[in-house]
Amino acid sequence: MSGAYGQIDAKWAKEFDTDLQTAAARKLVGLLKARRSGGTIAVGPGAARFHAGLDKVNAAIAQTPTLRAEIADERLEITLLRDEFADFHLGTVNHCMWNAPTAECQNQLPPAQRGQAPLLGACQPSRCRNSVLTLSHERIWRMEEADLVEFLKKKLSKPLRDQALARLAEVRSATQQIDRLKENA
Repeated sequence: MSGAYGQIDAKWAKEFDTDLQTAAARKLVGLLKARRSGGTIAVGPGAARFHAGLDKVNAAIAQTPTLRAEIADERLEITLLRDEFADFHLGTVNHCMWNAPTAECQNQLPPAQRGQAPLLGACQPSRCRNSVLTLSHERIWRMEEADLVEFLKKKLSKPLRDQALARLAEVRSATQQIDRLKENA
C-alpha cells in the first residue's frame, strides 16, 4: 500500500463539504417554512442576518413562477438554502453564521490560524455576532441554567462564585431571549 493511500483527497473533501452543507440546509427547511409565514424563528446577535437570508430564499421562490410551481419539491428549498447559507454551522448550543472577522471564537487563536473555521466549542453565543438561537436550543440552555443555580447553592470561593454568577447572567440572557421567541411563535 502506498503512503498516499491514507491522504486526504481534495476532490473528496470538496464533496464532503457539499454534503455537510446539504445536511445543514435540510435541517433549515423547517425554519424556512416557519419564516415564510412571517414569524420570528431565531434570536441572538446573528438573528437579523439569519432572518434576512431566509427572507431572501423565500423571496426568490415567490418571485420566480417556475420556482413557486416547484415549491412542493423540498430539494429545491435545500439547494437554495445551501447556496444562501454556505458557511452556516449547526450546533448544540447555538448555530453559527460564520463570518471570520466577527467571530468571537477566533480571538484566542494565533493570527495565522484565524479565519479558517468556527470553533464551536469556544463559541460565546451571547457575544458573538454570528450566533443564532432557535427553539431547538432551549433544552440545553435550561439545563445549564438549572446546573448553575444548583452549583451556586454550594459554599464557593468569591472568585468562583463571581465567575458562576457571570455565567448565569449570560445563560439567563439567552433563556430570556428564547422566552421572547416562544411568545412570538
